[in-house]
Amino acid sequence: MLKRVLLVDDADFMLDMLQMLLSGAGYVIAGVALSGMEALEFLRTSLEEGEAIVIVVVDFHMPKLDGVETIRRIKALLPKVKILLISANSTLPVALKAKEVGVDAFIVKPFESKTLLEAVRKLSQP
Repeated sequence: MLKRVLLVDDADFMLDMLQMLLSGAGYVIAGVALSGMEALEFLRTSLEEGEAIVIVVVDFHMPKLDGVETIRRIKALLPKVKILLISANSTLPVALKAKEVGVDAFIVKPFESKTLLEAVRKLSQP
């Protein structure tokens, strides 16, 4: 089964970097979204079309709909999807909030490519 991934970040350069790393490692980038609302719309459409998304990589800090609320809504729509949260903020409250909303893995920016790839690899295991 192809490991389809959705990338969500409000920074184009970060989306480009994530896409390059993950597609180079054999993951299918199903889509990219610049906001939480865009991600939710993409996931609804994918669900209607029967296109399974296995992993969603989400930035913590985004305008309007932040990463936590985006994740909360994603989990309500797709409870089994795996979530990787990325954030420049590594404080305990952020980590606790992430766990509370159902984040499966959390990495802190800046990160090495091997850290990202290892986190995604673990999430893609059955």
